[in-house]
Amino acid sequence: MKGYGQYCPIALGAEVFAERWTPIILRNLMVGCHRFCEILDGAPGLPRSVLVQRLRRLERHGVVERSGSEYHLTRAGAELAEVCLALGVWGARWREVLPEHLDPYLMLWALSRLIEPATLPRPRIVVRFELTGGHRPDRYWLVATDKGNEVCVKPPGFEEDGVVTADAEWLMRWHTGAVSLASAQLAGGMTVTGPPWLDRTLGVWGRLSPFARVRPVS
Repeated sequence: MKGYGQYCPIALGAEVFAERWTPIILRNLMVGCHRFCEILDGAPGLPRSVLVQRLRRLERHGVVERSGSEYHLTRAGAELAEVCLALGVWGARWREVLPEHLDPYLMLWALSRLIEPATLPRPRIVVRFELTGGHRPDRYWLVATDKGNEVCVKPPGFEEDGVVTADAEWLMRWHTGAVSLASAQLAGGMTVTGPPWLDRTLGVWGRLSPFARVRPVS
């Protein structure tokens, strides 16, 4: 990436941060993706070769450090990640969410990265998400365990604790904290089939987004 050739802190910072895919890579590192394949999983459309280039560049700038097969944010990287959060607040407040932005897999993947294993009410929770509205695939499984979480597009082989049915828009509104689970159910946008403890757990998960309290400007 060609620099701006300006002695300006904004220009110097933008030379590192404002390259395509870099904010997404930083976001994924920030939510605990440390292996190459984990970073790639949370960035649909990112070519492997581009991820290699971006990680090398971030290493050169002292934003990322590599330890064996894992990548971690340095102190400088952690500070730059705060820029990602500020950008997300701005995006949540001022940008309109369009139908092409509603990727159910990515929403559930992001949610899975926010669920702390230590907060689970039991060692493993399996929730099937049924997507209405013509999305393909239209079925996902979120598996949360005390060892880590994942999103599957095929049955994971564990007993299901419950089923959530919603379209992609209601899933997004719940995931981002725009509506509570109770409000979504009352409005008929989401249904939950499962025991009461699952309702309580899903209610907590719907408030995990760092942008849950940001309201868009109408």
